[in-house]
Amino acid sequence: MIQTPSEGKSKSVAHFVPKAIEPTDEQRAIQISPARMVIVEANAGAAKTTVLALRMAEAWARHTRPEQILALTYTDAAVLALKAALKKIGVPAAVIHQFRIQTFEAFCTQVLRELEDRAVAVYTEADQLSPVLWQAVERVAEDQDERWRDHFIMPTPGDYGMVDVFVQQSEYLKGTMVDVLEREDQPVTPDYAEAIGIEYTQLRIYLAFEKIRMADPDRPLFRGATDATYDLAHLLHEDADVTYCRTWPNHVKVVVVDEMHDMNRAMFSILKKVLATNRCFFCGVGDVDQVIHKANGADARFMRDELAGLTQHAMHTYPLTNSFRFNTSVARLAGKVANKRYASKAPYPSQVRFSPYDSVEACAAQVLADAKAFRSQPKSKTASCAILLRHPHQSVQIENALIEDGIPYETLGFKSYVLRPEVLFVRGLLAVATDDLSSVTEVKTREEVMRALLFFSKSSIVVAGREHESQPDLLASAIRSVTDNPLFLTSFFENQVVRNAPASIQKRLLAAVDIIRKPSGPDMLSDLLNALHIQSLLGDALVSQRRRLEAESNLRWLSHMAQRFDSPAQLFQSLNATEQKQQKQKAGKTESLLLASIASVKGLEFDAVLLPYLAQGEFPDPTADMAEEFNTLYVGITRVRKELTIYPSATAPSVFMKSLRVVDPANSDTSSEKIGATR
Repeated sequence: MIQTPSEGKSKSVAHFVPKAIEPTDEQRAIQISPARMVIVEANAGAAKTTVLALRMAEAWARHTRPEQILALTYTDAAVLALKAALKKIGVPAAVIHQFRIQTFEAFCTQVLRELEDRAVAVYTEADQLSPVLWQAVERVAEDQDERWRDHFIMPTPGDYGMVDVFVQQSEYLKGTMVDVLEREDQPVTPDYAEAIGIEYTQLRIYLAFEKIRMADPDRPLFRGATDATYDLAHLLHEDADVTYCRTWPNHVKVVVVDEMHDMNRAMFSILKKVLATNRCFFCGVGDVDQVIHKANGADARFMRDELAGLTQHAMHTYPLTNSFRFNTSVARLAGKVANKRYASKAPYPSQVRFSPYDSVEACAAQVLADAKAFRSQPKSKTASCAILLRHPHQSVQIENALIEDGIPYETLGFKSYVLRPEVLFVRGLLAVATDDLSSVTEVKTREEVMRALLFFSKSSIVVAGREHESQPDLLASAIRSVTDNPLFLTSFFENQVVRNAPASIQKRLLAAVDIIRKPSGPDMLSDLLNALHIQSLLGDALVSQRRRLEAESNLRWLSHMAQRFDSPAQLFQSLNATEQKQQKQKAGKTESLLLASIASVKGLEFDAVLLPYLAQGEFPDPTADMAEEFNTLYVGITRVRKELTIYPSATAPSVFMKSLRVVDPANSDTSSEKIGATR
């Protein structure tokens, strides 16, 4: 029960009776719990948001005014989901409107707007952040007082993915607040950067960027997508008084938080201050096994140890074990992955099937067949089928299979493989060697091909009489010339890309083009990449180690796919045709299935989920934290409602298969009884 001092009604009877649902015993216990500090550890699909809605509705039914109830979430989608849950259980629309339901970022933006007495522009697009980022790079490069210049790995102008890498590093530093909490008065050195888990160059660029953004500490030049939470948390760390603001919640009686497994240090700092300034009831819900954003500072301890020390009140933990998303078969499997009790109350059956594969091509063929089988079922919707991948490079074979069979799809969490920078570089070399840029029909792609050729070659544009013009302006002019007349590509490659590249790279580029022009077999692309010394080339061009590994994997899988072509021209035409078919599908109104990264679909659910490439070295990722890999598998499995298909490697079995206690996947049935017997 949620009860303020003025309330004196019974502690054991629910005052709010929901419509449309009959709460389970677990849900009702949370709804009427008298504890002031409540944590709900909920399994995936266990109606976490519905329970928060019940808790809020119960408080309202016990005469807590709606405006005294504050709900904070991690995403905008969660805000909408909570409002929908309140409506579903029967809370009047006028009351829902009076509840304060916001994301942490929106909440902090509202408070800062009052503190700063003006709105601050929000930059979320690469073209908005890029000029400021390169200004920060220049400041670092030109710093005459820099003592550890030999530790720098400076990005090359036009660096593909530089903004994305910077945003990721920035989100880590701001989410964890590690630099704010650890540095104090000590100097920024390579040893310090290593101690807080970031590359020295990246830390220096980040600090220069923040100096530009916060040139006026009272009025930032702009904010990024998550900067409001960080900025307010930073102010609180410096003991700034924010409680005088009208927008600060000084008189709330109930605080609830959804998606607590995504909480980082910055968000926790905000929550801590809210609870410190209010004598209120608190309820947070989350699933510690869904923590897959450690790179952004997410940490399960904010649901447990750190939260327990916030107030003098004891923290009471309640479980939500029953899934309403999927039935027993999936629930048992999820329980094995997370090593916890998992039950189900889903009103429909769910199936789990294991489909072992011998090669990446065979896996893609099986995925294609299963996607087609799902689409052929009566009343099935293509959009309710998702192929979930651990890594973007795993999409290469699957995209080709889908395209060749005419199945429309869209990607989430990554670009199609034909548009990834390193693949565009290869497409550029193929275009030069075959003298056929016109086959790349999309003008935007032609531009990106030229950028890739310059970038990975570490080259520049030199035009007599135009030395005063910037590289971006010269590149834009060259791009216009070549995209308008693709026949100019060979001249551009020879007179700009090769001529102005470092001598060692010049030789590699010419050797690569020579390989393409000579008669070759299925190993042509592997030979081309060897001639380029591709690992060295990527290492020199890409600053981020994670990005280098991604690029290497994309090209390795592309090489594997290229073996089925007899000539470079055939490969080039296939890549171009793939892009053209994708564009045609996007222009149509056909319902598409989803090809996505597991991380990008957290919070979503689908009738059918296909999880390919469970192989050692692929999934789990050997370079990643093993606990987070298990959490990622758990998230992938628990997105399904009805049909889950897992594809384990028969030649390099994933360690996950032991955890799932599936000894022989080839003989595992789809039935819940058979899977249950493997426990």
